[in-house]
Amino acid sequence: MPLYEVVLEQRFMNQQCINRWNYVGSGTPAAVVPSFGLLSALGMIGLSTTLLDGTVAGEIQALQNSQVIFIQATARAVYVDEDFYANPFLANTIGNVGTLGTALSPLDAYGFRSNRVRQSIGRGYKRFVGMDEVFNGDGGLITTAARDQMTLIATAMGETLTYDDEGNTLTFIPCIVQKEKYTAPSGKDAYRYYATETLQAAHLAQGINWEGYGQQRSQTSRQYGRGS
Repeated sequence: MPLYEVVLEQRFMNQQCINRWNYVGSGTPAAVVPSFGLLSALGMIGLSTTLLDGTVAGEIQALQNSQVIFIQATARAVYVDEDFYANPFLANTIGNVGTLGTALSPLDAYGFRSNRVRQSIGRGYKRFVGMDEVFNGDGGLITTAARDQMTLIATAMGETLTYDDEGNTLTFIPCIVQKEKYTAPSGKDAYRYYATETLQAAHLAQGINWEGYGQQRSQTSRQYGRGS
């Protein structure tokens, strides 16, 4: 059961914005590498600048201000060197909220968290930039319209995905990964995937659900001059 990492790269207010997901895959491919199937199921491969409704990418796009630019999506099997796919988005793939108001700072974000299914593994968290001022109420409360869209994103992120590869079904289950803590050469604590897939399999949680926060969140790593 290969472990996959998906990276979505966006740019907002000239700041690089990265989000990552993990999935556990299964199935026998027929014509494509499974990582291609995973990106397709996420809505991160397509022939249009409007991403597919009901997919993770399509629902995120529907929430973000048009100043958010979709740059590239990549998927890789962490422990299989040949299973990798990168897809640059078409030019002008941008957020779909473009005529309502003014985009807030890249510091401001729509926040999500997962539930916990194992005591030893913490929650997963996501932050998406491109908040529009019309969706931001008093005290940072997110309006009902935006929260409804956040529910669609949360649902999509918790779904088991499938891809039909010439009659063969590839399946991808979302998971939260606990990484190995180690001391970097700088002397600071850092985190990495475990050395083998068997070890890593003992440090991941499946059967997760996501929910959105009712108030805007902050992402300090994306404030001006940082951009990640």
